[in-house]
Amino acid sequence: MRRDAVCCSTRCRQARHRFARTVGQAEAVAVGRPLRLAYADPPYPGNAYLYRGHCDYAGEVDHAALIAGLQKYDGWALSTSAVALPAVLALCPPGVRVAAWHRGPRTTPSRWPLTAWEPVIYIGGRQIVATPGAERRTDSLVHGVCAMTTLPGRVIGAKPAEFCRWLFTLLGAAPGDTLDDLFPGSGVVARAWAVFTGAEPSSEARDDISEPAAETCGRTA
Repeated sequence: MRRDAVCCSTRCRQARHRFARTVGQAEAVAVGRPLRLAYADPPYPGNAYLYRGHCDYAGEVDHAALIAGLQKYDGWALSTSAVALPAVLALCPPGVRVAAWHRGPRTTPSRWPLTAWEPVIYIGGRQIVATPGAERRTDSLVHGVCAMTTLPGRVIGAKPAEFCRWLFTLLGAAPGDTLDDLFPGSGVVARAWAVFTGAEPSSEARDDISEPAAETCGRTA
């Protein structure tokens, strides 16, 4: 292994390459002032116990305080569960919208219909007039999810690359904007943001890299 290499294997290097290729880069730098954006993916209400083994575990998240803190941003998005959606929406300001990530059902026994989607509450961001041939923005993503076995420090609920790109386009994000990932977890969203905005080093400049798992700590991706 090269001294400057940070991937532990060819498999990890290939996974990193696929991740960056899927996220891709923003099509163009948007006009106007840069935006301050935020994404929050806290433990969903009632499920905080799933993260009690993490070093920053602090019990249930105060969603009222979280949403109040999001108001300082030009645009923000918040992931939650379908079950908790009514209660979380009641805490949100007027004007929020709800997007849907159709991830498919998880394989678990249940007497009730299995939940196959997750809501993403969002507001603000940048309005973009789509030009012919440009990527069209939609408030629905259909993409399955599987365990990210090559991701160091992975946590329950880590979002795939397709979700990250959809999230950025949902907010109309562009290079020059800033994005605060309030619950970084395994760092997936921050890594995707670096790729999307062009801050990620190219494969020619730097070998495929993954940070050691011991240096990561978070609540959820």
